[in-house]
Amino acid sequence: MTALILGLLLIGLLGVPVAAVVAGETSYDAGLRAAAAAAATRHQVDATVLSPPTPDAVETGTDVKPQRYSAEVRWTGADGAPHFATASVAPSTVVGSAVPLWVDTSDRLSTPPRSERQIHDAATGTAFGAWAAGEVVCIALIAGARAAGEALGIRSWAREWEVVGPKWTRRQQY
Repeated sequence: MTALILGLLLIGLLGVPVAAVVAGETSYDAGLRAAAAAAATRHQVDATVLSPPTPDAVETGTDVKPQRYSAEVRWTGADGAPHFATASVAPSTVVGSAVPLWVDTSDRLSTPPRSERQIHDAATGTAFGAWAAGEVVCIALIAGARAAGEALGIRSWAREWEVVGPKWTRRQQY
């Protein structure tokens, strides 16, 4: 039982951190590939603001300020045709100004590809989550192994006491 607990302790101290690093690196590589694929199918255009920005959130009191604003915008597509949509803009945006937007190959509004910082942060979160989960599993297994060892010890002691107890206390077994 001691060897099992020591083995689980070594896994927790050495194996789990290595596995967490591998999970983080795998997540980072996958994020870079996804961002590259997104960048290949999206591009940035300059759109003209056609209406004043309006708050997206409903104000419920005097202290609440909306976090996002949107306005009607127009841009020229790859085919030369005009496209119209409602896009998020800064609250200080003026009508007639140009705002950068990301569109897909069909000239529909899209999100920008994830930045290297966003990919790095997501990979760090994945690595930390893998590390925390691995450590929790190791701790639970160690606690389970200790409980099983104690239960086996108590059963063994009880069997031995059945033999030794009556002799030691000078009682007869019936």
